[in-house]
Amino acid sequence: VMKQFSLFSESQINEWILDLRQTIKNILTNGIRLDRSMLMTEKEVAQLLRVSERTMRTYRNQNYFHHVKIEGNVYYLTLILFLDLIVLSLESCV
Repeated sequence: VMKQFSLFSESQINEWILDLRQTIKNILTNGIRLDRSMLMTEKEVAQLLRVSERTMRTYRNQNYFHHVKIEGNVYYLTLILFLDLIVLSLESCV
């Protein structure tokens, strides 16, 4: 059970949706250019969600979030992470 996600307000979710819209607009306008701003480390995601890095590993192992592992480092694409969070939030309302 991921009760931590109930801590996110509607305004936070709306902010993520706006970020997604802006990112999609940028992709449509400029194509996809991967830069550092589009990646988050596991530590950064843990801080965003206000959970420990160990909890993040548990979430990752339970496939709550899509991630990329490169040379032992775990990264999350910001766009996909926001989509995962929105989906989890909507699922918790059902």
